[in-house]
Order: sequence, then C-alpha cells, then structure tokens
Amino acid sequence: MKKQYVTVIGGANIDITGTPHYGLNPNDSNPGKTILSLGGVARNIAENLSRMNVNVEFITVLGGDGYSREITSSCKKLNISLEHSLIIPNERTSTYLCITNESGEMEVAISDMEIYRYITPNYLKEKLEVINNSKVCVVDTNIPEESLKYLMNNCNVPIFLDTVSTKKTEKIKDSIQNIHTLKPNIIEAEILSNMKINTIGDLEKATNIILEKGVKRLFISLGSKGVYYTDGTHKGNILPIETKVINTTGAGDSYIAAVVWAYLKNFDLEKSAKAGLSASYICINSNSTVSENISEEHIINLMENNWR
Repeated sequence: MKKQYVTVIGGANIDITGTPHYGLNPNDSNPGKTILSLGGVARNIAENLSRMNVNVEFITVLGGDGYSREITSSCKKLNISLEHSLIIPNERTSTYLCITNESGEMEVAISDMEIYRYITPNYLKEKLEVINNSKVCVVDTNIPEESLKYLMNNCNVPIFLDTVSTKKTEKIKDSIQNIHTLKPNIIEAEILSNMKINTIGDLEKATNIILEKGVKRLFISLGSKGVYYTDGTHKGNILPIETKVINTTGAGDSYIAAVVWAYLKNFDLEKSAKAGLSASYICINSNSTVSENISEEHIINLMENNWR
C-alpha cells in the first residue's frame, strides 16, 4: 500500500539573489553578494514538507539544461518524487532573479517562468488519479489560469493555494470556489475581496467576502504584525516571534508548508497559524530560501516555547 503523501503542483526554478552591503542605489552598480539557490514556490513548499517528514509527489516542468539537473538531483536527495513531472529538452528551466535591500527584504525581482505553459488541463487530467489519491493538493499560481480552474473543478482532495504574487492573484480571484486553505498577504486579499483594507474592520469584511466565494480557511500575512486567521467561525491575530531578519525570501512558502503539515496532524486553526509562524521564523533566520533547520521537532519546540 502506497504511503500517505501530498501532491505539490507548480514552479521549480533557480533563484539568484543579490544583496548590497550598504543602502541600495538605483541606476548604479552596488557592491554586495549574490547567492544562487534552488527555488520556485511549489518546489520550496515541497522541500519544506520533505524536511517535515511528509512524502511529496511533485508535479512541475523543467528544461533540458544544467539548472534542470540541479533541481532533479536535489529532489532525489530530498526524497521528493518527480515521477509525474515533465522535462522539455529544448526549453530553459525557470529562473527567478531577486534584488534585496541591505536588510534582506526584496526590492525588485524578475521571473522567467514561460515554461509552465506546459502544465495544461490535459496534462493534469492524466495525473488526476495521483492528485486525488493524495491527502492534500498544494498549488501555486505559476501554472496557467485554465489549469488552475481545471483543478478547482476536478480535484477531490483539499486544495491549499499559494497566491505567489499580486499579479498572479488576479488570475484566480474569481476561481476560488474549491479552495480549502488560502494564504494571501494584505494586497492579495484586497484583490480577492475587491476592496481596500485599512482597518481591522476592513480586514474582517474582506475575509468574509473571500470565504463566501468558497474558501474554507484563510491565513492573511500581516508582515511584522504576524498573521490573521479565520474560517468564518474561529479567528484571531498572532504576532510573530521577534528576531532580526536575515532573509525574507521563502518565508511564505515555509508558512504554507507548515500549515499543510499541521492539517495532516489535525491541528486546529490557531495551532496551525502558530506552526506557520514558527516555520517562517526558521526561514527568515537563514540565508537560504529553504532553511536546513526546518523540521517537525524545531517547529514543535518553537510552538511550545513562544506561545502559551
């Protein structure tokens, strides 16, 4: 009998991050450092889940280049299955180029992700049995709009969606009728609710609008103010663990991975939010997009020692 697993669908790419030593000067060459690492929202989520002892079936598309071989090799080491992924020999693997400020916070980024057009509804139809035999289907919005809609209409297991960016949130704002768990930030929540959010009252109104569209659970990222969570009945705001930020890239990916892990553990909404904040804390204290320190044990320890 096949082990319990989670299906993750979406982006896998190479992240190139540049950070200046001092204040970032636009229109100029800035002394600093560059780091090349494996990335892609879905791939990051898959790695986090694997490090949390969750079995992963990863559905993505790679090119026929050296970057593809790096990603494939890493997935093999992490026991992330690529059995149901595509490799297109004449295409280039997705690349994400990010420039941060001296504090590690993103200033601007360019994503080259045209290759994901190959994840079509027809391709997902071929993989539907694999998807619907998993415990959870995690999806990012890097795949085409029609493919996201196909999953909304045909996936029978809980869908956990990562919105990725404001631009990519636009393509799913009217197609969220079958999402179990959604993790947008404030700007993305404004897009999904079609309203501005300036007060806690606005936030509650906006989340109700999103829930009425068919989403079961929401975790709204509030940056330094933590996370607001709600399922329409239970709700709350939890502050993050205080720390000096080293790098914010990947923090949201670690958050949603921990929320998936918490769901598999049957944690309630509040405990799930704390699991997510614990994973984000581990991530932002690392130079890597996915911290090697992420683990079930580390998350549980942070939860037990930071919230009573």
